[in-house]
Amino acid sequence: MLGDLTIQNYRCFKDFHIDELARVNLIVGQNNSGKTTFLEAIYLLVKQQNIQAVFDILNSRGETSYIQIQGASSQVNRIKYHFEHIFYGHQLTPARSIHIRSQQEEQLSIKIQASPKNEQVLVPAADELETRFLAGELIACYNENAKFKISLLPNSTISSFVSPQSSEKNNNYSSLVGTNKYNFNLIKTTEISFKELALYWDAITLTPKEENLVAALQILEPDVERISFTSNPTNYSGILIKIRGQNNPVTLGSMGNGMHRIISIAMAAVSSEEGFLLVDEIDTGLYYQTQTDMWRLIFETAQRLNVQVFATTHSWDCIAAFQEALEQSQDSSVGKLFRLSRRGDDIRAVEYTPDELSVAVRQSIEVR
Repeated sequence: MLGDLTIQNYRCFKDFHIDELARVNLIVGQNNSGKTTFLEAIYLLVKQQNIQAVFDILNSRGETSYIQIQGASSQVNRIKYHFEHIFYGHQLTPARSIHIRSQQEEQLSIKIQASPKNEQVLVPAADELETRFLAGELIACYNENAKFKISLLPNSTISSFVSPQSSEKNNNYSSLVGTNKYNFNLIKTTEISFKELALYWDAITLTPKEENLVAALQILEPDVERISFTSNPTNYSGILIKIRGQNNPVTLGSMGNGMHRIISIAMAAVSSEEGFLLVDEIDTGLYYQTQTDMWRLIFETAQRLNVQVFATTHSWDCIAAFQEALEQSQDSSVGKLFRLSRRGDDIRAVEYTPDELSVAVRQSIEVR
């Protein structure tokens, strides 16, 4: 479990540190205070030895574009990844490296830097297309040991991948993508697809974790008895819910976005045993009355399965629900709220103890 986190030169964080992290951490702050960037930093950190994490982040932010490369007799479209945006100040320079680490957990550390390199690199060819450009490198270093190198075309266009064990160029990066050291799940504001939910289901079906899913659905519909998946994913019709007193099951898609959000969070939570769960804008699609029960479920699941949770929100109702569930918990240390406060280029984390948060909620003191 992360007890602290340092982020240097990653997006809006020039030199940021947060201490005394809890089992369940709710991150709040105004727009552009760095909440989503905070989750991204943890995403990069815990996805150890998996260079795909960098591309996931760039794709999710739309920090890509397309170029056309002219060959002898044809053109090919190439995706241009704008790596400069993940660096502080949007500047990809050798002198400035991204460093994300935990001081308490030496195993958790990643450093990303740009390294100019005067070398001719072959662009992946289509037919007889062979065009060469001068390239640089983006180097991801985990624990100062395993290194992954990404060769870059001018203006940060990916050319090819270089394995740490070999200088041979490899156009198929899948062989360089490592396995995750920790169970880890990220829930974004967009809906999780049927395919992704089905993968979660495959890992928990016919196990005690199924009970957690039923309990989660009962937050919104107390008469839920069972859940099942079929082969038809259209509009989530492949996810069926058995309701007490009804002979035929109903589809998840017919029960509203709130039910879909709850089951997504619950599936991800029970699948993150001994690992991490990140949820961006956790209250999306949920009313206040259901959010308190949602937090109770998260507190219980995180403690029982040893999951560390990081969630963001800008909703006062979500903060109040978090405080209410924390107050009702047998162990008030299970959760903490941190507010990201930004002044110019400086971002710092302001911690609220359970007592301070309780006072703030009762007196409607702004903590966002």
